[in-house]
Amino acid sequence: MKCMRAPALNLLCVCVLCVAPAAVASPPHTNASTKDAVSSDPTDPSVVLPDITIRRAQRDSLLGISPLKGAHDAFSNFSDMIYRENCVRVGVTFNHASQGITESVDDDSKSGSTTDMDLVAQWDAYKRGEPTAGKLYVHIEGRWDYGTTGPQDLGFVSMATAGGTANAFSAYTPTFLPFRNLYWEQGSKEAGWAYRIGKITPDAILATSQYIAPVTTFLPNAGTGLFVSGYPDSGLGIVAVKHPSPRWRFLGLVSDANGDRQNFGDIGAKDFYKAVEIGFKQCPKTDKAGYSKITFWHNDGTKDRQPINASTGLPGHGVTVKLEQELDPRGKNVAVLRWGRSWNDAAIYRQQAGLSFIFNNPSGPLGMQNDMMGAAVNWIESVVPTAREEVNFELFYRFPLFVGLDTTFSIQHIRNPAFTDEFNEAQAFSIRIRSVF
Repeated sequence: MKCMRAPALNLLCVCVLCVAPAAVASPPHTNASTKDAVSSDPTDPSVVLPDITIRRAQRDSLLGISPLKGAHDAFSNFSDMIYRENCVRVGVTFNHASQGITESVDDDSKSGSTTDMDLVAQWDAYKRGEPTAGKLYVHIEGRWDYGTTGPQDLGFVSMATAGGTANAFSAYTPTFLPFRNLYWEQGSKEAGWAYRIGKITPDAILATSQYIAPVTTFLPNAGTGLFVSGYPDSGLGIVAVKHPSPRWRFLGLVSDANGDRQNFGDIGAKDFYKAVEIGFKQCPKTDKAGYSKITFWHNDGTKDRQPINASTGLPGHGVTVKLEQELDPRGKNVAVLRWGRSWNDAAIYRQQAGLSFIFNNPSGPLGMQNDMMGAAVNWIESVVPTAREEVNFELFYRFPLFVGLDTTFSIQHIRNPAFTDEFNEAQAFSIRIRSVF
C-alpha cells in the first residue's frame, strides 16, 4: 500500500478520534538504528518508539496472562495501519508510581501516587529506511496525582531531600503539555552522523544511559539524572553527533537557557546552554555496550536569574563523567559510575556522585525472562550553603507481572536529608507499573 507523507500533527488528531480495528496485529516496522544516534535515555522520544516495538513482542510474565491484550492488540493494529497509510508511527506509555515514606517534616504527607503518560509520534518524512533518513518527532506528556502529594514531592517537600525519591512522578498544571518535545532528527550511527533541531530536552540527551531512567530502573532524581549539570528545561536548540567509529562519538549541543516545558521559552534573550560531549566504549564485551561519556557545559543563566530545572539561573560551568561497563561476556550485568562538579553556583548540586549496578535476567527459582535487579548509592552536595551532604541507597526489582505490564518494587534509604535536621534517616517504599502501546 502506498505510504502517504502526512504530517505527524494530523495523526495526533486521528489518534483521538479513531477507534482501532480488532484484527490480528502485523509485525511492526522496526527502527533500531534511531536508538543511541543522539540519546540512549529510555524517556527520549527517539528511543521510546524502538523500545515499544521490542516490548510489544515480549510474552514473558509471572502470571502468564494478559488482561490488557485487547487494548494492546487494538492499538498495535491501529499503529501499523497508520504507518502503512501515512509513514507515521505512534506509541503511548503509561507509568504509574505509588510511594510511602517513613519520615516527614512537620507531619507532611507520607504517601502519594502519580501517573505519567507519554504520546510520541514519528513521521518518516525523508529517505525512509535509509541511514540518512529524516524524521519529525512530536511528544505530548501528561502527569496527574491522586490526592494532594505526588511521589516526587514526597521526597523534595515532605522528606526535605536534595536528591528526591521519585523523579518525574509529580502532577503538571495543566495536566498535559502539548509539545514537551518537537524536533527534526536526521542521520544514524550507521550514517556516522546525526543532528536534531527544534524543541529538545538537554537532560534526556547528555550523559544518558539505557540503564538510568525513572520509568524503567532507578527512581530518585539523584539516581536518574546528573543534575550537577545546570540543565535548562525543554527548549529550542540544536544538537549534532559524529560517529567516526563504532566505539567513539562526539556531540555538541546548544539550547535556550530560558527553555520552559510549558511553552517555547525565550530564545530572543540570547541566553544559551552549551555542551560538548565525548563518548567512548572502553572495554565493550557485546555490541549492546553503552557509551561512557565526558561532558563539559556552560550556562549563560536565565534572563531574570530565576532557577529552572537543574539551573539556578546563574551563569556558570561544569563537567560530568559517566563510565558504563559490561561486567560479563554476555553483557547481562552492567556497572555505571557517575560524577559531576559545577562552579559559580550554576547548578542545583555543587557535586554529585553515584554508583549503580544492573543485573539483567538474574538467576532465580522462577527462571523469568525480561526481569531486572538494580542497586545504587548516590551522594549529593547541594549548592545551598546550609544543606547537609546527602546519601541515597536504593534497591529495585522489575519484572513482567502480566504480559505487557512491568512491575517494579523499590526501597530507598536516605541518610542526612539535605534540608532538615529533624531526622537523620528515612526510607521510601515504592511500586511502579509500566505498560506501552
